[in-house]
Amino acid sequence: MAERTAEKRHKKVSLNTFLLKKPAGSASGKFWSEREFLAKPLDQDGRPRKIDVDEYSLGDKGKFGTLYVRKPLSESTPEWVGFIAPQISRSGGLEGLKNKSVSALLVTTVKGRQFAVAFGHGRYMLDAECIETRFGIRVALNSISPDKIASIDRQTFEATPRISRTQALRATSVAEYEINEQQDLLRGLVGFTLNEYKDDLGEVLAGMDSLKASVGIDLPKLGKFLEVALKRSLAGDYRKTDNGQAGAFAWVDNLESVDRPDILDELDKMLWKLFESDDFSTMWLAIPEIVNWEDVTGFCYTRGELESSIHAALDIKDLKKSLRSNATLDTLRHRAIHMVLASGVPPRVYSAYKCLYAEVRYNKALYILNAGNWYCVDSSFKNLVDKYFDNTLRRNFDKPFVEYEHDGEGKYNEAVAANLPRKYAMLDRKLISFGGKSSKIEVCDLYAASSSRTERSQLIHVKRGRSSATLSHLFAQGLVSSTLLVSEPGFVVEVNKQLVKQNFAKFPAKPIGSRYEVVFAIIDGPSGAKLDLPFFSKVNLRVCGRRLQNFGFTVSLMHIPESAKFLAEARKRKAKKQAVAKVAAKAAVRRVTRARKS
Repeated sequence: MAERTAEKRHKKVSLNTFLLKKPAGSASGKFWSEREFLAKPLDQDGRPRKIDVDEYSLGDKGKFGTLYVRKPLSESTPEWVGFIAPQISRSGGLEGLKNKSVSALLVTTVKGRQFAVAFGHGRYMLDAECIETRFGIRVALNSISPDKIASIDRQTFEATPRISRTQALRATSVAEYEINEQQDLLRGLVGFTLNEYKDDLGEVLAGMDSLKASVGIDLPKLGKFLEVALKRSLAGDYRKTDNGQAGAFAWVDNLESVDRPDILDELDKMLWKLFESDDFSTMWLAIPEIVNWEDVTGFCYTRGELESSIHAALDIKDLKKSLRSNATLDTLRHRAIHMVLASGVPPRVYSAYKCLYAEVRYNKALYILNAGNWYCVDSSFKNLVDKYFDNTLRRNFDKPFVEYEHDGEGKYNEAVAANLPRKYAMLDRKLISFGGKSSKIEVCDLYAASSSRTERSQLIHVKRGRSSATLSHLFAQGLVSSTLLVSEPGFVVEVNKQLVKQNFAKFPAKPIGSRYEVVFAIIDGPSGAKLDLPFFSKVNLRVCGRRLQNFGFTVSLMHIPESAKFLAEARKRKAKKQAVAKVAAKAAVRRVTRARKS
């Protein structure tokens, strides 16, 4: 009892703890060596360089581990100094102002496992390939009360995946966070520790890849903290049922992490094949953590761009342009994407591979690459979504619709309306201001009026391409505008003004959804090709479609093929573009070679 009281008198210290993987291919055997676990940022020539550190052995013969302090201490001039300094009259006014930061890692071993505790910006000293992912989440899931959750980070897998953080004003149950158990991936959570683990782990735990906790211990007691954390990470308490009901956190395993080396190897091969072929319909870039965007200036794909070219947003095509012609998947693993921050803070660096989001089908299962990890989608959810897509009504490709070989969707819609002007009203780009000055809504692209009581009028939304972002916009447009038609008389008045201009009959003052059909017409691929969508676009179709059906609307899909002539010309343009890029890449290599020789 006296010993425990003495422990409580220690000042609390914040620990950001990472568990390191078991190094299957490590040259040092059972544990990672300093050379392996320390990050290797790229220099201006794109070559990895070793971090310079000072080492401090902790305790007798390093009993408590080794501390690595990065050197030199990071110093940078605040961004705002350059904005202000030119107008300061006296000399030497702001030259000495510097932001300073200290980065350190404490590396130790407990129960046959290697841990790294990061201080300051120390987590950026750690090679991401060595980190055991979701260690902190597993500790938290098994050690906090599901009725006392303070914050949840999640990624929602939809056509446009979203990362969000939901915080409660006071700790509450996980049920209050309205988790979508079939679409949400838990990225992190903060909660109050169960009573039986408070003494060892602290009162509040934050779990992500790392475990963050504030505990009142001194260094000799760190080993006990790490031992308990390791044990809790291996427990399966969160999966246990409560009176026959699934536990509050059972949904966490709906997206199952993939750890079989043979499957991971195949998935990476398929990923690289898609990347090489410029097939970005189910692949894009995203920063793998929640970002304070007000602090972000932009992004760079090479260190050289830090001084010359900062991109406002991430673009996978820009990343590919920055790579040499002999790049491999391993290049993406080691290529650094720099997130440039304001106020002189050093850029935050991420592996390009870790910034990739991709959907890949393998052995009839759907896999998702997210934040550098592969996940397998729960088969029951996948089957539910695929069934809805397969059962959605298909509209035949008939006149007045024609194969696409036009200069944009607008020209195509004009051509369709011109083929049958008495039946098809051209409403593309006819925007209606509704719901606020900045809110402009397009009711549909083409409106096919029907005078028959047995035939529904059609609200047709046309979009070329099948990228997730494109289709997300298409389905959202159909949902929003159709919902307004049956719920907002003021919106109907504005739509009728457009119809009258084209000599079409008005909508009734209160349209009934069952008299209308919402058609999503997708321009993609050659004639005869089967219409298919990225999986999470199907998810979005199901969400929007079911809501439209609840209002009485019929929902259907139409495939509009691109003409053979148009596709042939597109292939020629692509081949020419690739040839130009290849010549430019060779020229760049020659310039670098000459510069090195000189």
